[in-house]
Amino acid sequence: MKKKIVKYNKFLSYESDSLKMEEVSLDGIAKVIKTPVYCYSVSQIKYNFKELKKSFSNCKPLICYAVKANFNKNIIKILGQLGAGADVVSMGELKQCLKNGISKKKIVFSGVGKTSEEIKFAIKNQIKQINVESEEELQEVIEICKKLKKKIDVGLRVNPNVDAQTHKKISTGRFEDKFGIPETKIISIFQKFKNNGYVDINCVSIHIGSQIKSLSPFELAFKKLRNLILNLQKNSFTLKSIDIGGGVGIIYNDEKDKIFTIYNYVKLIEKYFADFKTQIILEPGRFLVGESGVILSKVIRIKKGENKTFLIIDAGMNNFIRPSLYSSDHQIFPVKTKKTKQKYEVVGPICESSDIFKKNFLMSELKQNDLIVILSAGAYGSCMSSRYNLRNEAKEVLIEGKNFFGI
Repeated sequence: MKKKIVKYNKFLSYESDSLKMEEVSLDGIAKVIKTPVYCYSVSQIKYNFKELKKSFSNCKPLICYAVKANFNKNIIKILGQLGAGADVVSMGELKQCLKNGISKKKIVFSGVGKTSEEIKFAIKNQIKQINVESEEELQEVIEICKKLKKKIDVGLRVNPNVDAQTHKKISTGRFEDKFGIPETKIISIFQKFKNNGYVDINCVSIHIGSQIKSLSPFELAFKKLRNLILNLQKNSFTLKSIDIGGGVGIIYNDEKDKIFTIYNYVKLIEKYFADFKTQIILEPGRFLVGESGVILSKVIRIKKGENKTFLIIDAGMNNFIRPSLYSSDHQIFPVKTKKTKQKYEVVGPICESSDIFKKNFLMSELKQNDLIVILSAGAYGSCMSSRYNLRNEAKEVLIEGKNFFGI
């Protein structure tokens, strides 16, 4: 009999007190791959993409996967096969997408720090568009187009001065943040560069932050963007597309995270933009892959402290930095459940006091070499890992049905 953990991953379940992802035993994975290892459910990724796509009824969006969330080539291939485009922020990400099946005409190049080399590479490959973040960057794109004798579509990233009500390190839509062009300057830039002959400015873009758990910041940003579009129309400017970015949050801990439904998010998009009859671009990352992934880790030893019992595991902040960097609270489950319980400080092996995954956490009593999983680790996990303390990076596997691959 299976007990599903629906709130975190629809394809993660216990069978005879042993944890499975889809139809694969995680205990079995650890027998053939050295831990720690990232495990991703392909079915969960596909489910998330299809749920987002089918929620639209009044427009057909271009869903550009935010590759920064996880640049695993197999994940990119899977999403490309489903029809996804890509939102990239570096030449490395752009090359990864071109190599793994994403159509160049579905790739949007974003990011505040594009180098001349990266801009040149994007123009030569004739991707869908470059989203510029300043007038200075726009001028550089034009100069490079002149030298290459090529044209490119451009979007202007708008800074709407909206607080995303998320962690300060991932809030990107306030005037104090480094991202985007202040909304007050957008129309003048359209006017100044409308007849430049090399770039067609035909999109406005926003992205106010990440892991947003309330619809209210989105609604405020969408209102501002709609008003800006109406003013552009009054000034005789026509848009090919409207890029509303990403930022949709996921559940990390059901006791703390209350997230709106993806259906209500989509209805909000359609409320403000469907009547423009213009292509809508979305840039989801965490929403598509976050809940699909877990880190499978082994207990190195149990250490009895003066006031605490430390559960020392082989995954560390070098493998998964989110808890240390953002104080994120991820749920942890044993791979094999036991009736007896114990409170632990779940910590990694790195020589930093911040290498902590859970404090005072009640779970099944464990022993050396037992296995645990850290949930909702599919986004901003492996892609942010390092070799700190000269430790090995975690392997990554994708699981679909009874099979796993990608070692």
